[in-house]
Amino acid sequence: MVEFNLITGFPTAVIDTLNRKIGQYKRHYTFIKVGITGQEPAERFAQHLQSFDWEKMIVIYSSESEKNCNQIEAMLVECHYNDLTNVRQGGGSELRERGKNYVYVLLKT
Repeated sequence: MVEFNLITGFPTAVIDTLNRKIGQYKRHYTFIKVGITGQEPAERFAQHLQSFDWEKMIVIYSSESEKNCNQIEAMLVECHYNDLTNVRQGGGSELRERGKNYVYVLLKT
């Protein structure tokens, strides 16, 4: 299941809100992963389901800026790394140069 609970804006303007969202997810879910994609979220979620039985994907941020999405992912992973299933620090992904890019959270109890 893919849900959209997203905000937009410059990373410095939205990072506090996004950190609070991650904090809420940590209260209710055991497994959490932060990711980014230039694909349609449903397509990316289907790819994740091939390797782990995630319950849902929540899209939390959207931007046409590849830089902003990479920055948001890196900041969230750095802040919450010890509580995430991410195996590497975020940021540095190649996304769409045109069109929307997304930051999302994968969740499982």
